[in-house]
Amino acid sequence: MTDVPAIDARLSFQVGTAANAFRVDAELQLSSGVLVLFGASGVGKTLTLKALAGLLPSTGHLRVGGETLVDSAAGVSLPAHLRRVGYVPQEQALFPFLDVAANVAFGLPRSVRKGGERVRQWLGELGLTQLASRRTDSLSGGERQRVALARALAVEPRLLLLDEPFASLDLESALRLRGVVREVVHRHRVAAVLVTHDEDEALAIGDSVVRFARGKTVGPGTPPSHLVGREEIAVCGDLETVERVGGGMAEGKLRNAVIRGPHELLRAGETRLVARRKHP
Repeated sequence: MTDVPAIDARLSFQVGTAANAFRVDAELQLSSGVLVLFGASGVGKTLTLKALAGLLPSTGHLRVGGETLVDSAAGVSLPAHLRRVGYVPQEQALFPFLDVAANVAFGLPRSVRKGGERVRQWLGELGLTQLASRRTDSLSGGERQRVALARALAVEPRLLLLDEPFASLDLESALRLRGVVREVVHRHRVAAVLVTHDEDEALAIGDSVVRFARGKTVGPGTPPSHLVGREEIAVCGDLETVERVGGGMAEGKLRNAVIRGPHELLRAGETRLVARRKHP
């Protein structure tokens, strides 16, 4: 029996005026886990997230876990509220006048909110239990991003959309949250699509990567083969722990690590790896 892909999509859509239109043609495939949309700013990544969510009309097809959300040839296009999508936008869109628990509960039907079991579950999974009664405007950036993620997951989405979720965080917070996202997505078997323009981030979190250029997807593949150049070595794995070791440095441990690069650079017993953060 053939496995059903988590995401199978070929979507086209256009934004702007007729005189200044921007067209996006996106082809997306994901077996399981996290699909990264990678590329520079302004190439259509966030617009594609909105089309997946049903916030922009599109033609083509979109199937998630074998269920059809869009099939323009058959006249099918589910509205956003029927797609069961969890969406974490760049600006988080939390309500500062509500506490953490109320923010997480906001998108739930009244029957599910009653009793608070679903909210308590996701507060616990994302380490927010002790912050349940705090207002979101009193939280750190990493804590607010966890609240936004918990709210998106509490609706039990079939598809989780994340728009540059780590961009505003310091490095240590970003590393920790990357691990949380990967763990939650794989444990609950949620298909996730994440937008980034950071190569290191794409390598660290993506099970598959699609590069965007001028509104079109190009070069799908696994992160190391897709992003690593002829003079680079990529190390991918699940970051389990991050500990401060002094001098502004931190040390992390990887699980299920994979190293990939040009054969001439990888020699058993001879290769030493040093990772550095890229700056523009």
